[in-house]
Amino acid sequence: MKFFGKKAAALVMAAVCGVSLFDMAHAAESISGGRFGQVTLTKPVGEMTGFVVLFSEKSGWTPGDQQAAEALAAKGAMVIGVDTAKYAARLSADKSETTCHNLVGDAENMSHQLERTVQSNHYFSPILVGTGQGATLAESALKQAPDNTVAGAVSLAPDARLDARFVPCPPDPTIIHAKGLPGFMERAATQPAGSKAEALVAMTAPHLKAPGPATDSDVSDLPLIELRAAQPTDLLAIVISGDGGWRDLDKTMALALQRDGVSVIGIDALRYFWSEKSPQQTANDLARVIRAYNARWHTSHVALVGYSFGADVMPFAYNRLPDAVRAQVSYISLMGFSPAADFQIRVTGWLGMQASDKALKVRPELNRLPPQMVQCIYGEKEEDTLCPQLTKTGIEVVKLPGDHHFGGDYDALARRILAGWRKQIAARQG
Repeated sequence: MKFFGKKAAALVMAAVCGVSLFDMAHAAESISGGRFGQVTLTKPVGEMTGFVVLFSEKSGWTPGDQQAAEALAAKGAMVIGVDTAKYAARLSADKSETTCHNLVGDAENMSHQLERTVQSNHYFSPILVGTGQGATLAESALKQAPDNTVAGAVSLAPDARLDARFVPCPPDPTIIHAKGLPGFMERAATQPAGSKAEALVAMTAPHLKAPGPATDSDVSDLPLIELRAAQPTDLLAIVISGDGGWRDLDKTMALALQRDGVSVIGIDALRYFWSEKSPQQTANDLARVIRAYNARWHTSHVALVGYSFGADVMPFAYNRLPDAVRAQVSYISLMGFSPAADFQIRVTGWLGMQASDKALKVRPELNRLPPQMVQCIYGEKEEDTLCPQLTKTGIEVVKLPGDHHFGGDYDALARRILAGWRKQIAARQG
């Protein structure tokens, strides 16, 4: 999924070309931060528990801000310190965006870049933290964020108004936040007694947490999104997202399935595949999910739905399921999938580049699937997809308008999937 803009390309390509920003931080606190300009990197003490973007007050980065960064790092946070005044000046000088700015994108790009560079085993969505003007900036960025992009915001004594140079773009009107804001909000209108560092740590620390170990007894270790239908049927869809995470097409399509009585479990690919998985490990975890939610929600028909990255890995996972679990799967829908599958999120994948040298060929796995229960959906403008090659294999091939996002009509996409699935259930029962 391509969600990096040109402004982040230089930052991202530094990692692609082997330049480690984290290594640079060993020699100096100041590193390049894309549109943020030079930022201050404060490394976590001990096991990493979160990723924090700390915005200064309008006067700029001060020793007090650094004290706060170090206090948060002592709690396990990797902290990027942003000089809010310099950030505003850079945006003002940027003539390529004349109307508004994607503020949350700058923070997300930074978290992707640094967390991949240090090869952390778990992806932490950024927490936006600030005081004064920085607090107002953090709140504004949170409000424009899609779901599952940032963890939340911490706002201490925010200014009444955001500097006009920031001009945040309004949220995408097609994005509906299920719970209001797309993340938590900790807000203190005034600074309590004590230092700024103490106040920020007290507000942020409850949201810092090391990931727990994987277990076989439950699925709490997996990055799952539960969407149980309000009037549930016996249908359960397991949806693996694209490499951008659970945020756009996959989320909106899943919500449409939920409205039609399908209970959905989403697997956030950005977080699950942040560390490399084997096809067998992916299948083992998928089996745990199917067993757990068939039991909890009393479902009996399972569809496996994958988009982009999620579609690429799905045939491998299905083919390695235990026989009893595989027998419960009645449908597989693959949307916008490519000829090769990586099992780890890559920076180059976000830039739309070819699969890595470690990628596995999808066609041999696809050939092992029962063709009558497989649907392949692609956009007529897509270039790197296997779907057109499958028209005479018994697989249902669906060509939709547009490119990798199928013209943006995700409700129609959900209807296509559900219609094919119900047809297959009827055939199996007949």
